[in-house]
Amino acid sequence: MFSPPVDTRKPPLDDDEEGALNTGSNLFVTGIHPRLTESDISRLFEKYGDVENCSIMVDPHTKESRGFGFVKMVTAEQADAAKEGLQGEVIEGRTLSIEKARRSRPRTPTPGKYFGPPKRGMFRISLLNV
Repeated sequence: MFSPPVDTRKPPLDDDEEGALNTGSNLFVTGIHPRLTESDISRLFEKYGDVENCSIMVDPHTKESRGFGFVKMVTAEQADAAKEGLQGEVIEGRTLSIEKARRSRPRTPTPGKYFGPPKRGMFRISLLNV
């Protein structure tokens, strides 16, 4: 008799996974000027409630700000107030855009090393070596 192969792969991540679904207090913020620090952003949001965590995403190689980040407020009500109060606010010449983050925590990092997009000169060098 024929039996179908057993699928041993892990099931895809589900939004019901503990901590994956946003409870409404985690905000995705874009339009962050590169000179602003996490403490600067926290101070902006503290006008609307308690900031649990603030993180600005940086380029892995240059460590420069990528212009977006996440602010987690203690309650969803505080997050809503901050979103309404700061949406479209111009800080250091950049307009903030705020929306609810899709997940309450970042994705689990993938193993390995990210080298970024290929560099322009690298392609020419590899052709010369051929």
